Amino acid sequence: MNHLDTKKYHRFFTTPVFAMGQDIAGESGLRINEVATRARAGLLNILSIVTMVIIIFMPELDPIIYVGPFVIFDMSVAALFGLTPLSPAGLLGTAITMKIKPVWKPTKPKRFAWILGSVLGITCLAFRLLELPDIWMLSVLAVCFALTWLEAVLGFCVGCWMHSLFFGCEVCELS
Repeated sequence: MNHLDTKKYHRFFTTPVFAMGQDIAGESGLRINEVATRARAGLLNILSIVTMVIIIFMPELDPIIYVGPFVIFDMSVAALFGLTPLSPAGLLGTAITMKIKPVWKPTKPKRFAWILGSVLGITCLAFRLLELPDIWMLSVLAVCFALTWLEAVLGFCVGCWMHSLFFGCEVCELS
């Protein structure tokens, strides 16, 4: 496998293309670029707040029918294949961080976090399809907003922290 110069850059696509992360010289296992992951979280954070505003002020637009499947797809493919090539928010997050020095993290905690993100998306969409009051969807969206804000702004991944608690993670550096 080709190793990367981890001090300077990262590749847009992984090698092989559908790998969960990248093979980094001197590191065991695949790694994922935390900078791109945080950018992706920021994009999803914006999506969650816009969705909440639409539900509150223009509920007739019914954004959950569109946003729910998008988030479920994005989180699921990221959990399976990493940020590229199938996750739309992952592609954009990776693209906007290409010139920033990467910070490499283990993939397993991120995969766990993204599976939890898929579950939140499924929950929100189920609440909508069951025609529960908007407060139920807004509550799930508020959790999504808080989790993506913590990741994007503070660099604290709650799903990664939970993975460390449940399964341990010797190489995880939780901030």
